[in-house]
Amino acid sequence: MTLTRGFNPSRIIRALQGDASPDDLSPRLVLGDVDPVSDATEAISMRKELGEDLLAEFIKASQGIVTALANVGPQDWDKRVFRPSRPEPVRNLVDILISELAVHGWDVRSRFDSQAGLSPGSVAVMVERIPHRATWWSFGTEAGLASLPLRYRFEVKPPTQNRVDLVVTEERCYMEVASSEDAHVTFQCDGETFVFLMYGRIHPEVAIANGQMSYTGDQELVSAFIHRFTGGQRAHRPVCIWKRRRTRAAFNQSGEALPVRKALRPLASLH
Repeated sequence: MTLTRGFNPSRIIRALQGDASPDDLSPRLVLGDVDPVSDATEAISMRKELGEDLLAEFIKASQGIVTALANVGPQDWDKRVFRPSRPEPVRNLVDILISELAVHGWDVRSRFDSQAGLSPGSVAVMVERIPHRATWWSFGTEAGLASLPLRYRFEVKPPTQNRVDLVVTEERCYMEVASSEDAHVTFQCDGETFVFLMYGRIHPEVAIANGQMSYTGDQELVSAFIHRFTGGQRAHRPVCIWKRRRTRAAFNQSGEALPVRKALRPLASLH
């Protein structure tokens, strides 16, 4: 339900008329402004307020968005629509909705089904979108890091074949579609593992230990990635969990193993 704040149907209709100006439905934000505690508190409060009407209200809000998107013609997909973080092309809304519903749907289902996964179609959309997104993950560049810039490459397949670079410079960290430059480290994984890694649902050390991700390159730089990379929008996400076949541990941000019972507690916040 909190997702629909940024996808209000009226914004889509205004975008089709060439209007991407701010409104009073929600304040303008940048990623650094987002407060996970506030988000969690709002979600809990909404859940209590709606009670048994939660699902019905979610369906109603989602249908409103779908109805608004049905008005989009071939000439409209690149028109800008206002979002609290930044205006984006209307076409991006579809990818964002797929990503949000897929990942947070997994957050719910995985609590009841240890074999829960993502559909190949949603994974393909998310993998393609990730290098074009605003940075919502973090990579620590404090003292002790090897000389910069660094280029970590992800070779992702299936369901589709993609190559994505995570680049670390003195000024910033960013992702891009893989360039022709050589990478210092290359990771290989399937699309679902890549998505869960980027969204903070699996710690890189767990993915490697479970055989879900392999790598070639400098071992010290691999260790740096394991300890410095944090997936997901929240730079201070307390726990990244992966409850699935063969997995018996989770890790906090320091890479320390957590007891299974503690690791399976609900996340303090969702992306």
